[in-house]
Amino acid sequence: MITNIEKIENLLKIGNYLKMHRINYNGLRLYLESDPIFNYYSGLTGAMDASTFKGDPDNKRLEKDWRENMIDLYGKKAIDDYVSATADFGTLTHESLLIIKEKGQIDWNKEFDRAMGYFKNFFIKKSFIVDDKIDSLIQKMAYSYQKHVGSLLQFFHERVKEIYAIEVPAKIDYLWIATPIDMVCSCRLTPKGDFCITTINLKTSNQINNHQLEQAACELLMWNETYPDNKATHTAILRSKDWTEGKTPTFELKYLELKEAEQIAINIFKRMEFCLNSPASYFPNPISKYFTGITKIGESPVIIEKTLETEWKEKQEELNKPPMDLVNVI
Repeated sequence: MITNIEKIENLLKIGNYLKMHRINYNGLRLYLESDPIFNYYSGLTGAMDASTFKGDPDNKRLEKDWRENMIDLYGKKAIDDYVSATADFGTLTHESLLIIKEKGQIDWNKEFDRAMGYFKNFFIKKSFIVDDKIDSLIQKMAYSYQKHVGSLLQFFHERVKEIYAIEVPAKIDYLWIATPIDMVCSCRLTPKGDFCITTINLKTSNQINNHQLEQAACELLMWNETYPDNKATHTAILRSKDWTEGKTPTFELKYLELKEAEQIAINIFKRMEFCLNSPASYFPNPISKYFTGITKIGESPVIIEKTLETEWKEKQEELNKPPMDLVNVI
């Protein structure tokens, strides 16, 4: 079943970039192209996790602060909610990049209200009652988000010359893998370095690890594969530090040059290709199964199968239907 449909395209609304939809499908995160031809892709992070050896110490861990607080308050079910909240946190951050790009400033009062409304809506959608505990948690999330944006402002001030794209899809066709690139910009990778076109992956984690750098390496190759006329020469992880209030915001930046990234990513792509060729892979034909009709005692239930493409077309028809009262009028 298809759930949580999101449109993924350049937030700057300029340039000739891909447009995709990100969906959850039977527990998988997939990216869809439907115009002019229907194609689907695995998400990069999911593909990397599926092809990573068990026990890899660099795999992402839950961080402390509001994330761990959520789990302490609401139990292990909150781990799934944490994943959704982190995705929403990222979406809000991408929108802040757009504000910085267009206005060159952040109005903190407006940004706090925007973050509070955004996170409150998240808890309401998850059927939480927004009591004093939840409200306190939301305020922690909003403040954490604002500190993150403070680091982004400082990065822009010190290092960025031009932004070309924010949250733009990139893909690698032979592996059927896609991912949104958080930001592509012309920036300095060192305080006095030259400006170069760089794919940036934004993180709020406590540290930058090898697993994250591997992801960034893959993103660089995927970007250059998708947009050969606007190739990047570097990729980087940008992490906002928990800077001391009253002082200049700080950030951490780790980067890879193209040759380094190629060496890392090619090995990862080989692992992915091996996993995709396994009969256990959901490629090439993911399907959903449904009971249908009425089954009497003694009869065998009828089960139908629907392909992802069929479900997507049905979902689009459903979304494009006019309101019920308008149907009745017609």
